[in-house]
Amino acid sequence: MTLLAPDVEQSPVLRPFLAAHAQFAAGHDSPRHFLERCLAALDHWEPRIDAFVNLNVDGARAAADAATRRWREGKPLSPIDGMPLGIKDIIETIDMPTENGSPLYAGWRSDRDAAGVAALREAGAVILGKTVTTEFAAREPRGTRNPWDVTRTPGGSSSGSAAAVATGMVSAALGTQVIGSTIRPASFCGCFGFKPTIGALNRGGSHDNLSQSCTGVLAANLEDAWQVAYEIAIRAGGDPGYTGLAGPDKAPAAQKPRRLAVLETGGWGVAEASAKARMEDAVARLRTAGIDVLTRREAPSVEAVEAAIVEANWISNRINDWEGRWPLNTYRERDAAKLSRLSLERLARAEAMRLDDYRA
Repeated sequence: MTLLAPDVEQSPVLRPFLAAHAQFAAGHDSPRHFLERCLAALDHWEPRIDAFVNLNVDGARAAADAATRRWREGKPLSPIDGMPLGIKDIIETIDMPTENGSPLYAGWRSDRDAAGVAALREAGAVILGKTVTTEFAAREPRGTRNPWDVTRTPGGSSSGSAAAVATGMVSAALGTQVIGSTIRPASFCGCFGFKPTIGALNRGGSHDNLSQSCTGVLAANLEDAWQVAYEIAIRAGGDPGYTGLAGPDKAPAAQKPRRLAVLETGGWGVAEASAKARMEDAVARLRTAGIDVLTRREAPSVEAVEAAIVEANWISNRINDWEGRWPLNTYRERDAAKLSRLSLERLARAEAMRLDDYRA
């Protein structure tokens, strides 16, 4: 098969997959051609932003060729059959290392796919590579740059997943989230982030053992994000003890909300003036569209919610500290020099806690 790579845009461009179905069915496009466009974007963007830590291009091409044959025969395995995907590098893959953003795991292989990755392969998805994560999906960055401004952060901890999607290197990627680690990098990089309800997507084989963590999806549009999550859920379910993602087999139709609440949380007080101006402009446009937007100035109930959650970030981090005591204590014994200062500080906080502190 001879394929000519197209010219790549100089600014980040999203690459939705489901929108290409009609072209696949008509024979005007194929998953293999689609993948080659992603690879052209990768050649252009990856040296600039470092979104990936490992790649399996040969495996991706083979999977895309198989998807192409199925589409030509009118027998795709699912709506995401042939979709190029990235996998956050705390989630296990049988064909690539899982390095957890840490030199302690350099080259480490589990020799299995995580539950979500196995489900995606069963659906025909094309796993292109492992995307950069912060150390253990916490706070220490690992070098990915924001494609819109390489001097700025892409956001963490699913930093590589967001940057890869934003530049069209993949249509979607898996992330995880405890405190904004899916929706934050999606926002910073300009793609779509879907953080489902906790327990909605099976985390088996994902090294995010914290109780508040949740597998999420970063994607080129809402339809792709929903479809990836749905295809995982119907094959692997949710976390043990949870019923899994619930909803239709395609993204629900958009609905105009009647009322929204805007919460000025702890970040509002330290936000830059330009960020506040953008937020206020968004609120004004929502109101112009006929949506009732409530803030602390219009509604005492909103102010009460703000007061109720004022310590939520601190509490959430304290929970993470205690739950992260293991395995950080074993990593320290193995080689403390390979742990970041932030991880060692978290371990020190955990070792200063008692069970009653965690229960409280």
